Amino acid sequence: MSKKSQFNKSRLALPIAAAALLASGAVAAAPTQVLLDENFQGVTGLGAATTVRTVQDILANNPGQLGGAPLASFANTGDGDADDGNASAAAFNVRRGDNAIDGSSGPANFGDTSFDNFFGAAGNLFLVIGDNSGHLGGLPNGGDNTTASSTMSIQFTLDTVILSSPRWLDIAFDYVFDSNNISNPDSFVAELILADASTVNLLNFGAPSVSTRGAFSLLVPYATLAAAPSSLNFRLVEGTGNDNSAVGLDNLKVTVIPEPGALTLLGIGLLGLGAMRKRPT
Repeated sequence: MSKKSQFNKSRLALPIAAAALLASGAVAAAPTQVLLDENFQGVTGLGAATTVRTVQDILANNPGQLGGAPLASFANTGDGDADDGNASAAAFNVRRGDNAIDGSSGPANFGDTSFDNFFGAAGNLFLVIGDNSGHLGGLPNGGDNTTASSTMSIQFTLDTVILSSPRWLDIAFDYVFDSNNISNPDSFVAELILADASTVNLLNFGAPSVSTRGAFSLLVPYATLAAAPSSLNFRLVEGTGNDNSAVGLDNLKVTVIPEPGALTLLGIGLLGLGAMRKRPT
């Protein structure tokens, strides 16, 4: 056999071997690492008669039912009078899909006082920020004082990244930001917090409406992060005298995707095949 024939056969063997390994399943794509996966379905104590349970109560009695060890915090501003902002720990709660705030029970056509059945079936559980109970229109609110406001935040801790070659950070969640007043200028922010306390903005709405809802999904190149991902934070600010707004959240998931294993091998094989084809006979 000539040296030229031996060379060509060795070139051909590389892509064939790569394809054979992929077909056989012997080479699998590198596994991903899930840093947070919370759909609130693990929360107990909710039924047809009880459709709201506060995050404070869950963490006090069943902390394992909420992933990410969520830290809820709130602040009210004003001059200390009764017309100041009135957010409290009750403004963070898990509800069933048939709760009034999702518009699937109670008076027909809640309109601006519900999430318009965004979260679907009665048995589906979701998180609410900025409303204590019932449909939109109760507590809390930013207050009537011209200097009053309420700020509510909930932060979900992410697991430590242990993958040796992370390439992407995949962030996903379902969200609704709505109000019982269409001229409400309240704001909602979703952000990724890094280990150095810097942040990556994910969503930033200056006012709620029927369109501020959907399925958020973003692939962030891991190399662009200034530090390791630390937590996922959601913040609602209710301003002065603007009635009530609230945020609904579900299906929170943050995943680290590594450098592709099998795809890399296939790429090498295809490069080898391309080089072989370009070689003159």
